[in-house]
Amino acid sequence: MHGFLDRGAFVPRGRFSETGRFGRMLPYLRSLREFDPGPLELGKPGGAMDGGDVFDPSQDNDRIRAGYTFLGQFIDHDLTFDPTSLLEQQIDPGATRNFRTPVLELDSLYGLGPAQQPYLYDRDKPFQFLLGTDDEDLPRNAQGRALIGDPRNDENVIISQLHLLMLKFHNKVYATETGDGPDSIARFEEAQRIVRWHYQWIVLNEFLARTVGAETMGKTLTDMPFRFPGEPFMPVEFSVAAYRFGHSQVRPAYVLSASGEQPPRVASIFPLRPGLDDDLAVPFVGDLRGGKPVAANLRVEWAAFFGPDALASKQIDRRISSRLLMLPFSVVSPEEGEDPAGVAAVTKVRSLASRNLQRGLDARLPSGQTVAAHLGIPQLTEAQLWAGVDGGKGRAPLWYYILCEAEMLTQGRMLAGVGAAIVSRVFAAIMMADKASYLVQDPSWVPHLGKEEGRFTMSDLVNYTLGKTSDKELGQEDLSTLPINGAPVDVAAE
Repeated sequence: MHGFLDRGAFVPRGRFSETGRFGRMLPYLRSLREFDPGPLELGKPGGAMDGGDVFDPSQDNDRIRAGYTFLGQFIDHDLTFDPTSLLEQQIDPGATRNFRTPVLELDSLYGLGPAQQPYLYDRDKPFQFLLGTDDEDLPRNAQGRALIGDPRNDENVIISQLHLLMLKFHNKVYATETGDGPDSIARFEEAQRIVRWHYQWIVLNEFLARTVGAETMGKTLTDMPFRFPGEPFMPVEFSVAAYRFGHSQVRPAYVLSASGEQPPRVASIFPLRPGLDDDLAVPFVGDLRGGKPVAANLRVEWAAFFGPDALASKQIDRRISSRLLMLPFSVVSPEEGEDPAGVAAVTKVRSLASRNLQRGLDARLPSGQTVAAHLGIPQLTEAQLWAGVDGGKGRAPLWYYILCEAEMLTQGRMLAGVGAAIVSRVFAAIMMADKASYLVQDPSWVPHLGKEEGRFTMSDLVNYTLGKTSDKELGQEDLSTLPINGAPVDVAAE
């Protein structure tokens, strides 16, 4: 998944802000130096955080569809681009460069623009993005490497197909929403503005409405309890802990085809492993590792990921897919994983959970209880935090604590407490610090590219971009009645 490639080759710069630094949202809180039972033990395969490796309907999150896991990854790549490892050494977050402008401006898509990175753009269609084979894959070089503004958006097939969708979205907007005059940089910048503002609308009004609740997000934007003291930076409490909630949403495999196709096309996130993949009755068509041309049978039908008929994501909780607790050497280099000291040393590197827990210690993050006390949020009890964890006691790592909050307080359907507070506050601060965002430029603006004025969702983006006909278009979910705690409720009551 994200965070394991060598990064820093491209350093896009925003029009309104330079690349930022990582820093602290809560700089005066005491850091957690150690915890019981430790990152290796807590995150090991077969341990308390091992969520298994099969499709388990009891782990379905009926509030958040599968596509939002990868939209969250795409948003992360838009915000952060850190080439410095936080795993192997103690760091000073304030001295670590974030080689991505910490704003929602899609520089992961646009790169440095058509003048400085012309290979991202179509020579025969000025100011539109270059597309790959049959317009159904990213553009690639002779060795299959994607020609895109952020190499991480080719880490897996689903995010590469999402990046492709966004390329097509820009091309459609440029061709149909900017007038019929000659190609020009002015038309390009107008298309950028339209694309960015509709994307920002989705982030605030759909992605975050599902993840933290519409009322929480609206109240945070009104009250603004956190603002950047100077230039925007990327808080490590967000990037190293709170926003890594998406790791718990990852399923071992995904259905790529819409309902009705028989047999359904199912692909695993990593290569098949004897014995572990036998639990799934549907045969696999391949695995979802990226970095190569996307085969025809791995192309995504978005009705399988967005809309009311899409597969649910996995719940936000402490249970991490077994596959992520033993990452393959295609994701973690053999040099890191092969260690004569034995299985324990290998597990420390190959378990994504252990890596996240160790990153939190290396970044000197405070414990979840410390943050909750500081923010005036009721703390989870030790019984809630350490249920089923041998040797678990005392203060908990911030990432783990946030997953426990979601599990205990919302049955894994959304973030709550500390997690919801950090995520909503950082996104609000980012939007208000971005002088080009629609909230700053035109707070009364509403999207116009959807089927209904003032509404724009991922279903709308797919329908608009791909030109779905009325009988085949993706459906909409009523965001005001998303389920939580086992029953549909009004979002305003969340």
